[in-house]
Amino acid sequence: MSDPGPLRLLLPVAACCAVLAGCAQPASRRDAPLAPREPAAPATLEREVIGRSVEGRPIEAVTLGQGVGRRILIIGGIHGDEPEGGRTVGAVAAFLRALEPEATIRLVPDVNPDGTRAGTRTNARGVDLNRNWPASNFTPGEGRGPEPLSEPETRALHEEIRRFAPELLLVCHAARNGPFVNFDGPAEGEASAFADAAARTDPRWRVVPSMGYPTPGSLGSYMGVDRGVPILTIEFARGHGPDAAWAAMRDGIGAVLERSRLAR
Repeated sequence: MSDPGPLRLLLPVAACCAVLAGCAQPASRRDAPLAPREPAAPATLEREVIGRSVEGRPIEAVTLGQGVGRRILIIGGIHGDEPEGGRTVGAVAAFLRALEPEATIRLVPDVNPDGTRAGTRTNARGVDLNRNWPASNFTPGEGRGPEPLSEPETRALHEEIRRFAPELLLVCHAARNGPFVNFDGPAEGEASAFADAAARTDPRWRVVPSMGYPTPGSLGSYMGVDRGVPILTIEFARGHGPDAAWAAMRDGIGAVLERSRLAR
């Protein structure tokens, strides 16, 4: 039986939230330019398959927002044993659809559907997809892959990034010492906006500028450090309750969008 894909649940979730509220080819490697993209079409929850995993599961994306303003990419999960952020994506999509922000938002619920199915950090070939990027600090090795973008999942997301050219990324993870917001590149203001807003309902949220350990080949190193694109790593607590996780995403994303609007 084929995997239904995480976005098949978005439409019913969107309907519920509306009632409550209102009622691949391998990508080029290290030197690929991040070309701007034309504004997206009006918000829709129609899913788009942007690639497939090692085991053939779809990696999907949706476009939200008014299709103008800042281009923002939100990634619900990249490690299969950190499902806390991914569980909020249906509600996040419904929230953004109802909000209709000026920004152009791409939402990728799950970069690692094989790992999510198996409950493993890595993909089906044992590669950590957050250590497989063509960052200047990449080194080949066990768990990182023989070369950058060796995995179909990272190639799919890399092509999406190249095509969409985001001006801000938010990537969901989970940590034992969470919840907190880490950042790379010029993203301190966005990190503070997210953490301060999330802390209104959960005072544990704070900004942690450094993870305290090396992250060779990470998406943050590639986009934030090497390319200078602001990127937030949203680290939920392991086992974060779904209601609290959703409240943090709602308030944090809302604060980041407001900051972006005022900066225009």
